[in-house]
Amino acid sequence: MEKNFNYTSLLGEGNPLLKYKELLEESLNEFSKTKFEDASLNDILKRAHMSKGSFYHNFGDKFGLYLALMAIVVKKKMDFFSSEMELKQYSGDFFGTIRELAKATMDFMFVDKRLHDLSNRYMEVSDELKSRIMEFFPYDFNKVFGGLIKSAIESGQIESRFSPDFILKMLEILLTNSYKLISINNGEAELIKTLNELMECMQYGISAKKEEK
Repeated sequence: MEKNFNYTSLLGEGNPLLKYKELLEESLNEFSKTKFEDASLNDILKRAHMSKGSFYHNFGDKFGLYLALMAIVVKKKMDFFSSEMELKQYSGDFFGTIRELAKATMDFMFVDKRLHDLSNRYMEVSDELKSRIMEFFPYDFNKVFGGLIKSAIESGQIESRFSPDFILKMLEILLTNSYKLISINNGEAELIKTLNELMECMQYGISAKKEEK
């Protein structure tokens, strides 16, 4: 392990994993089938024909490699997500738009089965590792959803008694923790079913409707 390694150097266009194609492929293969704690760095380096000296210089340690891989996946996901959204215009349907956003994310995972499997393995890592990873990928929910929420309140799709800040925080909690509702063995059909149930729960609640007398 490199002492005082600068993990931020693994993000963006300077990500060294972009120039080590064999290492990128073998990292994706390993981390998609084995959770981080159990993944073998030695096996990855052996299959990628990379020396440990070069590896530690470029990535610091196994966490650095995982972070570099996640940075590439996140970038690909955002590029896919942006291109999908550019093809659509906001229809004024807040909940329908949220469904489309979530579905686009799901479609991305099934472009390459390893991306779906990597997402499943990510569900299994410790909360401590999740928090450490997320420090490098801050997500501005207000920038993405703030305008949509305000519009939905003004159009009457969301009760005006709820503040935009409350709705934003609720949406963030639901979307960032949705993986807890999904079994790692679920296929695409089950994922879509769970997604729809989550959206319906957010839109209509879980209370049973009482018949009017």
